[in-house]
Amino acid sequence: MITSCDEAVARLRAVPGLSCCARPLFVLPLLRTGCLSAVVSVEGADAGWEGEFGARFHALEPDSGVRDHTSLGAGVHEVLRRIAAAGNGGTGGGWRGRELALLPYTAMKPEWRAALDALGTRLEEPPSRLVLPVLGDKRAQRAWLRSVGAVTPSDAVVPVLDHRELRRRFGDRYVVQTPMGSSGRGTHLVTDEAHLRPIRRVGGGPWLVSGYVEGVAVNLHVLVSADSTVRVLRPSVQLTRVEGIGAPFGAYSGCDFAAPALLPPLALARAGAVARRIGEALAALGYRGLFGADFVLDGERPLLLELNCRMQGSTWLLGELELAEHALPSALRHVLELYGHATGGEPRTDAAGAVQLVVRHTGGPVRVAAAPGGGLHRLKDGRLQYCGAGFGLLECGPDDCVLLQLPSPGTVLLPGVPLVRIVARHTLTTPDGSALTAPGRQLVDVLRAGFVLEPLEEPVGSAAAW
Repeated sequence: MITSCDEAVARLRAVPGLSCCARPLFVLPLLRTGCLSAVVSVEGADAGWEGEFGARFHALEPDSGVRDHTSLGAGVHEVLRRIAAAGNGGTGGGWRGRELALLPYTAMKPEWRAALDALGTRLEEPPSRLVLPVLGDKRAQRAWLRSVGAVTPSDAVVPVLDHRELRRRFGDRYVVQTPMGSSGRGTHLVTDEAHLRPIRRVGGGPWLVSGYVEGVAVNLHVLVSADSTVRVLRPSVQLTRVEGIGAPFGAYSGCDFAAPALLPPLALARAGAVARRIGEALAALGYRGLFGADFVLDGERPLLLELNCRMQGSTWLLGELELAEHALPSALRHVLELYGHATGGEPRTDAAGAVQLVVRHTGGPVRVAAAPGGGLHRLKDGRLQYCGAGFGLLECGPDDCVLLQLPSPGTVLLPGVPLVRIVARHTLTTPDGSALTAPGRQLVDVLRAGFVLEPLEEPVGSAAAW
């Protein structure tokens, strides 16, 4: 059983590692520990990451010059296709005959594997992962969650979106979800007939329709070990409805690992018990590794919304806390468990100062003429003061913030894409995650003022993505 970070790193460094993800930030614990040799992603790495972590980054956005809503699957496949098209005289030359171990953020897609085979890369993968179709479809997943004892919001699967009937059944506000989707994509709050028209145009039904519950959104990481042990990790408040940061309803806008200290202890304890029960049910089916459980707190009653059976957009930040505490990061434990190496050690579940906040572009397509610089900053006298290089939470002091994933000048931004990710030890939102604090509002305003955005006169070629 692997219990120390040194032992885990030695095991994972035996073969150069490869990860495929939406943005390199999501695998930061693997980068910090030197476990990755290559990262293929949609968004590019921030300045200085290649030198800091000794890895090669291959991304779609720097080549296309567009930050849009390209999916993870399509983005990674396009990057690999471009590497192959470059041939041996270009960046593709470093892949032929190379052996890489997949350190998965999410499951390898068949088209990625085929592209790597075409490049002549020898890929070492975890043993065949258990495929649980019931968890891939939100409609089937909700029914399965209830079958193992979880309490969920009231819901129905409907082939037709009839506002009059749905309002009669669920009230003036209800939530419509497409069967697939993550990070809030495909999730819609409906209050009138007009909200249903664009959902119908896109299609994707039958839809899962749920009653809307006004409450705090809480996420729990859970680790299912190779020996079937289930461990519940630190909770975080999910920032999904913060006004003033440009996010539509349900869109993932970050998390706060300190805010759970201000929530009802009984509600958190109940959520933890449910998460453990779900983990035990998944373990019995053969599932291994991390999964995330999303709850909404209805007073002291946690309602389970859905599971994310993979690493999550908050796993990297949890890993930063774990590294600061000299603990084995959950991201490394996840990969080791997938390879069948059981990991030991009880995780901490206490609240801790760690926040990430995603600020999005509002308005039509634009080109970035100027943008604030990334790295470590401090807000002083109403201005952002650059304090040096910063890659995540570990560089932050109590009053600092790190700015990540800022678009380069010349990049085209489509509506709703992230402008910047703010990382800090101090809170930026109210405890329920619904509004910016005064310092958070000031920081967001200063950041937005640092952008110069030029409207585009001609349509963007990839605009169909949004």
